[in-house]
Amino acid sequence: MKRSELEQLTDELIGEAVLSLLKEKGPISIKTLIARLRVMKTHEQDEERREALQCVITEIASSDVGSLRNNKEEERNERERNRRSSNDNVYPLFGVSQQGADSKKH
Repeated sequence: MKRSELEQLTDELIGEAVLSLLKEKGPISIKTLIARLRVMKTHEQDEERREALQCVITEIASSDVGSLRNNKEEERNERERNRRSSNDNVYPLFGVSQQGADSKKH
C-alpha cells in the first residue's frame, strides 16, 4: 500500500469514528476516539483496515496531546498575569492605534 493510500485510509477511519461519536451525541475526546477506534478494530473484517486502525490507535495514543493542553494552559495563565498587571481594563479590539493628543474626540 502506498503512503498516500494509507494516509487516505487513516483519514477515513478517523472520520468514521468521529461521525459515529457525533451520531450518538457522545463526548468527543482523545479517550473516546481511541475507544471507538478499538471497537471498530474488533469488528473489522478486512485485514488491511484492521492494521490501519492499529496504526491510528498507536499514533493517537502516543501523540503529545498533553503538551497541547499545557501550552493552552500556559497561554491562559500568561493572559491572566497580563490582565492583573495592567491597571487598564480596556482592551483594544482592532490593534493598538492611539489617537494623537491634539486630535478631537467628537
